[in-house]
Amino acid sequence: MDELVVEELESLEAIYPDLLKRDDAENIFAMKVPQHEKFTVKISLPDKYPATEPPHVLEVSVAQGDYDSKYLTTLFQEVMDSMFHQGSVCLFDFFTELDGVLYDDEEESSMDAAEVVDNSALVPVDPFEGWTASDPISDRGSTFMAFAAHVNSEEEAFQMLDHLKTDSKMRRANHAMCAWRIKKQTDSNDIIYQDCDDDGETAAGSRMLHLVTIMDVWNVIVVVARWFGGVHIGPDRFKHINSTAREAILRAGFTPAKK
Repeated sequence: MDELVVEELESLEAIYPDLLKRDDAENIFAMKVPQHEKFTVKISLPDKYPATEPPHVLEVSVAQGDYDSKYLTTLFQEVMDSMFHQGSVCLFDFFTELDGVLYDDEEESSMDAAEVVDNSALVPVDPFEGWTASDPISDRGSTFMAFAAHVNSEEEAFQMLDHLKTDSKMRRANHAMCAWRIKKQTDSNDIIYQDCDDDGETAAGSRMLHLVTIMDVWNVIVVVARWFGGVHIGPDRFKHINSTAREAILRAGFTPAKK
């Protein structure tokens, strides 16, 4: 095992002695997520980590609650991939990022069902010219809806975003997270602009940018609005954010590259 990896695991054990269990024979360990200890992540460390390959999330188990383990495993691997940079260890960054992904999951509101706010009336019916909308998704009082548009520059993307936010219903959204990915072709090379904005929904923007990247679409801006209804829904929110974003991107006519 790489010396950097040995030191990284020893540090994790020293800081979280009751959360980590190692199986050095197989370079596999299981660790409860700090601050969210009902979630346990099983991770394997490939021989090429940290040189060229990130750790692999094998399984996510949950001690209580109704969760889609397969979805969580995929989500956690996306977080791991986004934290990994060749030549550097990333497990501390991974678990720090998970705190944002899982925030408020263990503090869900005890509101009665009758107290959950119905946000369906807030959703824009006819988005502005140039935008293509997904169908809205509602879950435990929260409503998610995505909008995608073709843009040819960052300046155009910002203008489109500012225009969208002038809508009265959009202004009532609790979050309007976004991501954009733009390529300008020149005589000598391609100039690439890509970035994202969480707008207060921790880690959402980076997940959306990851989605746009793996779809391999260009000259796009995608916005997902969330109207919050009073009940925290934990990591399920990322499923709805990605689902609506993908639908809006496809409806807008973008064609994912075939791998």
